[in-house]
Amino acid sequence: MLDCIITHGQIVDGRGGSPYPGDIGIYQGKIACITRWDSGLTARRVIDAAMEYVCPGFIDIHRHEDAAVFSPGYGEVQLRQGITSAISGNCGLSVAPFPAPQRARIAAYLKPIIGTLPEDADFETLGDYLELLAQRSLPINVGMLIGNGTIRMAVQGFDRTPLSPQGVVKARAYLEEALSAGAFGVSLGLAYMPETCYDHQGFLDVLEPIRGSGIPLVAHIRGEGNLLVESLEELITLAEALDVPLHISHYKCVGAKNWGHLLRKATGVLERARDRGLKLTVDLYPWTAGASQLAQVLPPQYLEGGLAEAAARLKDAATRRECARLLSVPSQDFENQIDLIGWENIMVSAVHTEQNRWCEGMRITEIAQARGCAPLDAAFNLLVEENGDVAMVNFIACEEDIAAILRYPYSSVISDSVYPAGGIPHPRQYGTFPKLLAEYVRDRRIISLPEAIHKISLGPASVLSIPKKGLIAEGYDADLVIFDLERVENHASYLTPQGLGTGFSYVLVNGVVANDHDRFCGAASGQVLKRL
Repeated sequence: MLDCIITHGQIVDGRGGSPYPGDIGIYQGKIACITRWDSGLTARRVIDAAMEYVCPGFIDIHRHEDAAVFSPGYGEVQLRQGITSAISGNCGLSVAPFPAPQRARIAAYLKPIIGTLPEDADFETLGDYLELLAQRSLPINVGMLIGNGTIRMAVQGFDRTPLSPQGVVKARAYLEEALSAGAFGVSLGLAYMPETCYDHQGFLDVLEPIRGSGIPLVAHIRGEGNLLVESLEELITLAEALDVPLHISHYKCVGAKNWGHLLRKATGVLERARDRGLKLTVDLYPWTAGASQLAQVLPPQYLEGGLAEAAARLKDAATRRECARLLSVPSQDFENQIDLIGWENIMVSAVHTEQNRWCEGMRITEIAQARGCAPLDAAFNLLVEENGDVAMVNFIACEEDIAAILRYPYSSVISDSVYPAGGIPHPRQYGTFPKLLAEYVRDRRIISLPEAIHKISLGPASVLSIPKKGLIAEGYDADLVIFDLERVENHASYLTPQGLGTGFSYVLVNGVVANDHDRFCGAASGQVLKRL
């Protein structure tokens, strides 16, 4: 006898084809059979989908919940929007390796992105971290990338000098350990210190272990505005030299002067690389604002040593003047967000001192007006007062470009959820997938439902070669989402970011109901995912 049958469903299987009627039989967490309606199968439990869509569980391959996975209530936000699997360790900023000599500096640098680790989280390597997760009750499936930026921090902190031969050997050892432990790929964050210190040969040296392996590079490129085309070409050259797939994280075009025309030019670069045989894909989040550390608006050299050191530099008047000069003009050396979007499009989302709590939710220009100073001084002073620990939401993209990337055949949809400690989170953590379905599929009809489901199931599973996920087929894991498209709603916005998604009748994780009519069940049927 089967454990469960989902009957009378309209199956959208993840391949991108039209829905079809069918019943799904589940046994021991797997899809055991797919039959016509009312085929006479028996099971311990029957779920009547009542003509609703039945889809593979949604896979978010770009979250930053390396630390959040230890938090009480973890999984509810994901399951309330249909996410059954999540991959962290993105943008070169994985929580491991985490060696004792660099642990405090790595933790402080990652805190505005991944949040705070519990004090009893004792691990050093990615393998140790995954073993720690395997001991926990997980409501969803979780997996990891290994961050090349964190590897460099583990080897020599934020020192800008090239890695010594011994340092390269140590970096490769961390990389090889993580891949053998099950990491799905190597994430890069070329816009972030310390990966800003690498040149082409430096990357080749440390990434040599993945040459020809099929293991993907998952890359936050160096520049997403004026430098977009050159930044893509840099990564394409690297991936072709290593003979590995390339996946571009949160593909977008920053700055109103670049919208539209520069994205078309950049996508042409991607297509020419694909024509040469490079396995190249992208992902995007369907929001016009991103989120990161406020300190990332500084030129890379000012971030040497980490956030606290960056803040300390801004106390020096001469250093501050030079930094202000660099931010006042367009740059070909780094992504100058102030030139691209202006201080008025940067909102402070989290600080860590009570004295500045009033700044949360305010634009830098508004803070400057309240303080009676220039926006640049308001930002610099805030970084000094907060010891560099300030999170931001930055309004950078346009809807037309988002629609174009959604229509791109080789794109997946992700949330890029970040977890600053306290403050105002970005709504993409809570509402990305219902927003995709309700706004871009149902209301605006930018893409069809089968296309959208492919971009959040089989598409991302294929990018990272996640085994037995993302498809409704016999033998695949029974991660399933049942919903009526007319009832799905996103309730998360920039002003009320913590609104949970609604309209999902059932979400199953490995055959167990984890969300029942927008009620988080607290089931612990998730697993640690590993690359085979």
